[in-house]
Amino acid sequence: MAQERQEKQERQEKQGTSLMRRQLVHRGTLSAGVLLTAALLGMVNYFGWKYFKRFDWTTSELYSLSDKTRNVLRDLKKDVDVVVFLSPEQGEVLDTTKELLSRYASVSRHVRVRIVDAEKNPLEARPLIEKYGISASGVVVASGDDKRIIDSSELAEYDYSPVQLGQPPQVTAYKGEQVFTGAILQLSEGRKPKILFTTGHGERSLDEQGPHGLSSAQQLLGRDNFVLEEWASLGKGEVPAGTDLLVIAGPTGSFIQPELDAFSRFLAQGGRILLLLDPALTAASATGLPPTGLEGWLAGNGVKLGTTIVFDPPNQLQFFGPETLFVSQYGDHAITKPLSQGGLRVLVTLARPVETGAPSGMKVSDLMRTSAEAWGESDLFHLDKINRDPSDQAGPLALGVAAESSAIPAGKRAARMVVIGDSDFATNQLLEANIGNAVLLSNALNWLVEREALLGIPPKKTGEVHLSLAPSETRTIFLSTVLVLPLIAAICGTVVFFRRRR
Repeated sequence: MAQERQEKQERQEKQGTSLMRRQLVHRGTLSAGVLLTAALLGMVNYFGWKYFKRFDWTTSELYSLSDKTRNVLRDLKKDVDVVVFLSPEQGEVLDTTKELLSRYASVSRHVRVRIVDAEKNPLEARPLIEKYGISASGVVVASGDDKRIIDSSELAEYDYSPVQLGQPPQVTAYKGEQVFTGAILQLSEGRKPKILFTTGHGERSLDEQGPHGLSSAQQLLGRDNFVLEEWASLGKGEVPAGTDLLVIAGPTGSFIQPELDAFSRFLAQGGRILLLLDPALTAASATGLPPTGLEGWLAGNGVKLGTTIVFDPPNQLQFFGPETLFVSQYGDHAITKPLSQGGLRVLVTLARPVETGAPSGMKVSDLMRTSAEAWGESDLFHLDKINRDPSDQAGPLALGVAAESSAIPAGKRAARMVVIGDSDFATNQLLEANIGNAVLLSNALNWLVEREALLGIPPKKTGEVHLSLAPSETRTIFLSTVLVLPLIAAICGTVVFFRRRR
């Protein structure tokens, strides 16, 4: 009996030892699994924090930063604080601003964003409001002692027609990226390039708000951190000191030799000039277009100014005259590369050819060209019945060129010049109608003043997507969600139930 009890006790001890061993193994495996899971989660979070990717699923790419903005942020060398003073009532604008600015901060560690709700947190908001001197809702962009205040009205365009029905106005376009990038650039540069627009020869006016004025261009370029002024060049001996760029936009009169000499001296000192030269049909004669006085001067700089009107039937704009056309073929140049990559077209009307001329001290490159089926019409008195004649200039034709001095004197910068055979593309009527025109104008000016960081595609208009379903499609979706899906779930549950009972 004693031996049996001893054997039983030994069996119990062995069973207890085996049970403890199994428990230890189970606990060790469970602990190792927990530790491995925690380590895996830690690694995923670390790599997610260090190597994250933001996506923009909106059709208009509302939250995607343009190349222009990314270039500015990558070149940013000083810290910039962005403080948002928008109320929750500005829901759509506030949400879009917060998401967009978070992408600014993700591109550059120098951008620090702070969202302030003055209604919920008055103690936090009051010292900041006093510090920045902001009196209304908006966004403050500050760096050191300098700041730019952006009013909330500058962030979006609205459709006020729903107000008549008792509804709030609807946001039709968000302009935050334009104003934020312009403010950051202005703070980082410390100064604005000065641009002079010549007057006294029938040029287009910066203050003209009609279809043929340049007020929209003035607004666009103001956001790009330029100072724009008009300058009466006639009778002046020199281009004013401190001028970064001279613009001649759509003259209808002729320049005289003293003015041309002043332009030459300006270029010789590394100056920059943009010429938008339309064919002046109102003064055309049997011998062709009237001289602008610039033909010989441009030829001396390697640019040939055409005396015909360009027609391009394959690229003609529907419902408009044959003189209005789209340009979609571009040269390999920094100005037009964003247009080519973005698939954007430039809208011009009554354009003249501008091509590479005889060799000179300037390296000349084509910016944009017509199709091979285009021609330069030489009969300027029968434009209502245009026909391609053997005497007409054959296409493809260049409509714009960029020139840069090939030999740079020691201690001086290279002279640059852009010549486009149309100024209508920069007027209010066409600039607002086609985004490609804004890109071309902005890029040409930025290249001329050596601000390559801004050579990118500007922000896009916002848009709403509406899902329209036919009655049959609505019925199919209803049956699928109410009947088919629950039925499939019930069948699967029944099959699993009976398989487990076996």
